[in-house]
Amino acid sequence: MIIPLYNTEKYIEACIASVLSQTHRELEVIVVDDGSTDGGAAIAESIADKRVRVDRGPNRGGAGARNRGLALAKGEIVAFLDADDLWYPDKLSEQISVLRSDRDVVAVGAVFHYLSEDGRRPLSQIGQDARNADTRERMQRGQLAPFPINSCLIAWADAVRAAGEYDESLPVVEDIDLMSRLALAGSVATVMRPLGAYRLHSGSLSAPRQHARVKMFMRFVEQRATARLEGRPTPDLESFVSSYRPTRAQRRQDAAARRFRDAGMLAMEGRYVRATPLCALALAARPWYTLRRIVAHLSVRRTPSAVAQGGI
Repeated sequence: MIIPLYNTEKYIEACIASVLSQTHRELEVIVVDDGSTDGGAAIAESIADKRVRVDRGPNRGGAGARNRGLALAKGEIVAFLDADDLWYPDKLSEQISVLRSDRDVVAVGAVFHYLSEDGRRPLSQIGQDARNADTRERMQRGQLAPFPINSCLIAWADAVRAAGEYDESLPVVEDIDLMSRLALAGSVATVMRPLGAYRLHSGSLSAPRQHARVKMFMRFVEQRATARLEGRPTPDLESFVSSYRPTRAQRRQDAAARRFRDAGMLAMEGRYVRATPLCALALAARPWYTLRRIVAHLSVRRTPSAVAQGGI
């Protein structure tokens, strides 16, 4: 399994410990240090377990670090985990069981908890059934990440390589891009119970400029994936970026999405006074979009017993 590491010394020890605590014991842990300037790589190197290997190199970005890990990986199954996130003990065993039970399945995800920055409490959860026909088409079109791909995904290594690995020209949303290609190659499944935790940070609220940049690359990925699915020529990234001008409707939707996301993160931390006006602004900008998002979040069932079983 592959952990890209970049300046996350605060979390890497707990991250690796969650991997080494897996009930599935046969694994190799490849920590790819992506040009960190802190002590994270040294912490990883100090872990006395022969299954852990640290590869130091220059900064190449998340996609490049994951591809480097994939080049070093020897197993037939590959898994990915970001250095600030965690796995619960049964994650690999449950996912591998699904992957091996059906040769049409090329990749498996799972429901993940959102985790407070201090790692002490789950806040909510994310994940949906990737085998649903509508979900699969949206994945193929680059419109959806059904689970936190970079910390949740396991797949046949050859399938990831055949799909073209991570696109290193994409600075963001490279995970959604990879998922669009894997979903064309075969079936993607989801274990519908929490098997890990995705950590939220106090600095995760989106700045408008950063959010707009992410949306631009998401629209490129969607256009390229849809063209690929429909057998049309795919757009060039440089040309797309140079000519990109979001429409007024897109700008309104993006603003609503940013405000709703930030409101949701604040609400998960119990900061309802700050969350309420942001949610109101999202409703004012795009009422039906925001209401659909609210209904979708309310429909997600929290399962505290699964947290206890996972042992954060």
